[in-house]
Amino acid sequence: MNENTLKKTTHFISIIFNVASIIAIIVDIGAVILLGGTLLSQITRPGYLAKQIINAEMELVFSEWVAFLVCFIIKCSCIFLAIRYSKKLFYCISKQESPFTANTTKCINIIVIFTFASMVCPLYPYYPISFLSIIEGIFVVLIFRSITLIFKYGCSLQKEIDETL
Repeated sequence: MNENTLKKTTHFISIIFNVASIIAIIVDIGAVILLGGTLLSQITRPGYLAKQIINAEMELVFSEWVAFLVCFIIKCSCIFLAIRYSKKLFYCISKQESPFTANTTKCINIIVIFTFASMVCPLYPYYPISFLSIIEGIFVVLIFRSITLIFKYGCSLQKEIDETL
């Protein structure tokens, strides 16, 4: 793949990640507002929220609803941060001569952390934490970690080539 194609592709992916991060932050802010409204309505009108939950046939008590919203906010925040670092990764690749830089490996490591956190964070009580999601998260971490090690090796090779030239 020539350098021009790489730069165009990474720029396009960077734009896609910008749009995705805007959507993720809107959802996250909406969930925070919903949590704030839930807590405020519980303080001002305690029976109202319980009645609405029963009418919606959600079969949740107040504490489960709050736990669900908190888990949802954590999950959305992790997804948002993974998207932002992915955008940063592709932006750095498009601006550098080589994708094998220390910043690239750092971004991949951070993406791994947030992706793993979003995968194992349950949406309790609807989807409690499961062994399968933890195993899936571990496999994703191992795959990304392998890619990070490949990029680190590429960084060391790039450094050697730059020093010999």
